[in-house]
Amino acid sequence: MSERTTAILLVAVVALGAMTGVAAADTHLEVGVEQDADGIATVTVTENDTAVENATVVVSVVDAENESYAGAGEYETDANGTVELPAPEEDVAVDVTAAADNETASTTVDLEAPDGLELDVENTDGEPVVTVTDNDTAVENASVNVTTADENASYVGEGDYETDANGTVTLPAAEEDVTVDVTAEYENESVSETVELEAPDGLELDVENTGGEPVVTVTDDDAAVENASVVVELADEAGENASYNGTGEYETDANGTVTLPDAEEDVTVEITAAYENESVSETVELTAEKEDDEAEAQPFGQLVRDFIEGLENREGGIGAAVSDFVTENNPGNAPDHAGGPGGPDDADDEDAENETDAPGNAPDGVGPDGEQGPPDHAGDDAEDGEDDDDESEADESEDDDDESEADESEDDDADEDETEEDDAEEDEAEEDEEDDEDNEDDEGDEDDEDDEDDDGESGPPDNAGGPGGN
Repeated sequence: MSERTTAILLVAVVALGAMTGVAAADTHLEVGVEQDADGIATVTVTENDTAVENATVVVSVVDAENESYAGAGEYETDANGTVELPAPEEDVAVDVTAAADNETASTTVDLEAPDGLELDVENTDGEPVVTVTDNDTAVENASVNVTTADENASYVGEGDYETDANGTVTLPAAEEDVTVDVTAEYENESVSETVELEAPDGLELDVENTGGEPVVTVTDDDAAVENASVVVELADEAGENASYNGTGEYETDANGTVTLPDAEEDVTVEITAAYENESVSETVELTAEKEDDEAEAQPFGQLVRDFIEGLENREGGIGAAVSDFVTENNPGNAPDHAGGPGGPDDADDEDAENETDAPGNAPDGVGPDGEQGPPDHAGDDAEDGEDDDDESEADESEDDDDESEADESEDDDADEDETEEDDAEEDEAEEDEEDDEDNEDDEGDEDDEDDEDDDGESGPPDNAGGPGGN
C-alpha cells in the first residue's frame, strides 16, 4: 500500500471519529409538571438532566371552549429551570410547551382544584367535634362560629370558638334536638355547614324479667356502663307491710347489668342508677312467681276425654282401661272415713233408710222376733223352698244389676262432666247397696233356719188354711 493511500485512510478514520463525537454531544430538551396539596403547579425544564434557565414555557387549556384556567399564558424559567402556575379554581386539563435553543418539548397535564378551607362535624348525637382543614391540612387558630338555624330554637353551644393545634373545637352536647349553622374562617377564606344535632340518650336503666329474677341494665348513650351504682329500695306506694329481700346497693358488671333476687310477694320498688355525676330512677312492679294450677282446674270429664283420645290406636276394646282410669282418678272418690254430702249424720240416716228399704227386708213386726207368724195364705215346706230359690235368684239378679249399674256409671263418667258431689253420691249408693245385699243374705239365712225349726217342731199354725185357703 502506498503512503498516499495510507494517509487517505487516516483522514477518513479521523473524520468518522469527529462525526461520532458530535452525535454524542447532541442535546435533549424535557419538560415536567408537578402539583402540590395547595393546587400550585410547578413546571421544570431540563436539557440532558440539567436545568434550563430562560426557557420559554407556554400554558394553554386543552378544551378552551368549555374550560378556563387563570394560569394560561407564557412564562420564562428561572435559574432552577422552573415556573410556578397558580392553583386552578376548578379541575382543568392544560398543555405545557417548553422551548430553548431551537428545541421544544410538550406535555399535557390535569390540574386539580385544591380542597381549600373545609370543616367537618362529628359526634352530632353527643358532644359535637368541629374540625377545620385547609387543603387537607389541619388549621390552627381558625375562627369557628355556631348559631341556631331557627331563631326560636336554643342551643347552649352557640358562640365563637378558635381551633386548637389539631384544627378542632369541641361543642357541648345538645339538651334537645336542634339544627345549627357552623362557619369556619381562615386567611380570608370561609366555609359553612348546617348540622342536625341530636340530644344524647344519656344515662338510662332498664329492668327485665320482673316476674322472676329481675335484671337491671345501665347504659350511657346506649353503651353498657360498668361499675355503675344501683340502689334498690321499697317505693313510697309499696305500703307499710311490704318487704323485698333484694333491697340494697349493687354495682354493675362488665355488661352493665345487675341480677336481683326474685320477689316472694308482689311488691313495688324504686331502682336508681348513678354514674359520673348522672343518675336515673325508675319505679318497677315486681311480681312473685305463681304455680301453674291449670292441670288442677281442668274438668274431670276433659281428663277422661283426653285419656280416651290417647287410646285411639289401641288394639282391642278400651272399656277396661277407661274404667280403671275413672276409678283411680275420679275426684269424687272419698276416703273410707268421709261422710255423705250432708255430713256423717246424714250418711248414717241414709244407711239406716237403705237398710230398711232394701229389697227382701220384712216390714216391721214381721219375722222370728215378731208376734205375727206367716200369713194365712202361706204354704208348706215346698213353697218355702221355692221362696228361697226366688230369693237366691233375686240376689243374683241384683248382683248382675249392680255390676251393670257400676259399668254404666263408669261409662257415664267417661262421657259426661260429673261434679264431685254426684260422684261421691254414686259411690256411697254403691256401698249402701252392697251393705243391703249382705243384710239380705244374713236375713235369708235366718229365714232358712226358722223354716227348719218350724219343720222340725210343728206344722202350720191353727189358723193356717190349706192350699186353697180358708
